Amino acid sequence: MSDMSALERWLVTSPFRAWLQRGEVRAFLRWASLPSGACVLDMGCGPGVSTALIRELLRPRCLSAFDIDPSMVELARRRLARLGLDDGVDLRVADATKMPYEDGLFDAVFESGVVHHVPDWRAALREVGRVLKPGGRFCFAEPSRGRLRGLFRILPHSVESMFDADEWRAALADAGLQAEETPRRLPLWDICGVATKTHEA
Repeated sequence: MSDMSALERWLVTSPFRAWLQRGEVRAFLRWASLPSGACVLDMGCGPGVSTALIRELLRPRCLSAFDIDPSMVELARRRLARLGLDDGVDLRVADATKMPYEDGLFDAVFESGVVHHVPDWRAALREVGRVLKPGGRFCFAEPSRGRLRGLFRILPHSVESMFDADEWRAALADAGLQAEETPRRLPLWDICGVATKTHEA
């Protein structure tokens, strides 16, 4: 996974990003229509804002979260403990292309602005497909190549991890994930939606 710049690290931990994430997690919960007994993975949890919201709003039967950056995982751990939401949450340092979870474990995987940091982003999507149960839901929010070169031009990104909507949809299909046709919108991202695990990739 590519390293974040100092500016990106500041943005990820800023109150503004936390405010946006609240809307993103609420949108994911609406889109996925999950029961309270679901098992959920928060992919690339950063400082734990999204993880805490999933724990608070959904009360899943099991909740796992990971980030490749140990300092972010520690921030997430502290946030959850401070809010009294850490009971039963599995936090790990892990790579999105080599997730340390068994096959077919999760009812849902949530990610927001994570995959475009992964040079081998197709491998990350294959891992999503692997850890989801059949019928499981993948809620995603990403910037397209055009948005990375426009709105995000002040933040350097590897060309390897850029994609457009067609490339994204094709990679989802290769991972055994069927994207919904319903268009979705979120403030920062122009590739947003839900995909369902349909078969073994």
